[in-house]
Amino acid sequence: MNLDLRQFETFPAEFNANFEADNVEFGIEGVAFCDLMNLRLTIHKVNEDYYCQGHITVPVEEECARCLIMFPARLYGDLDFVVKAEENKGTAPAEGEEVIYTKTAEPVVDLTDLIRETLILSLPMKPLCDVECKGLCPDCGANLNEETCECKHEESDERWEGLKDLL
Repeated sequence: MNLDLRQFETFPAEFNANFEADNVEFGIEGVAFCDLMNLRLTIHKVNEDYYCQGHITVPVEEECARCLIMFPARLYGDLDFVVKAEENKGTAPAEGEEVIYTKTAEPVVDLTDLIRETLILSLPMKPLCDVECKGLCPDCGANLNEETCECKHEESDERWEGLKDLL
């Protein structure tokens, strides 16, 4: 996804784009992109620097951490970055500031890596299809949301085996 900053004549500028989320380009393990990705940016120009803030959203299918089925979800995250000319590379960026350097004559920015990082950071640590998901049977592998299994689940801790003899 390229952002050509030459297309804007006045600032602040609004940029809205819907584009196809390619699983190869933005590939994230355990996630399948379903529809168009939406990118909204507000761009401010100060001297030769472009300050960009925005939001990215995309409908996806994620794999449930308990039952391993794919379920619909939405990934979204905030983008906040600065585009500076390569000539200014020597100046240190402010703490926590994401800086992308570009040629002064051609201010075109590839946002692919930044978008991928933002989406990866927006992933839940443990995606669940439902908060009440029962998961899979540890013995037979049956999906406990759809069926009940006949497995006997005896929870025992071998550290307590010696005490069973006392009963």
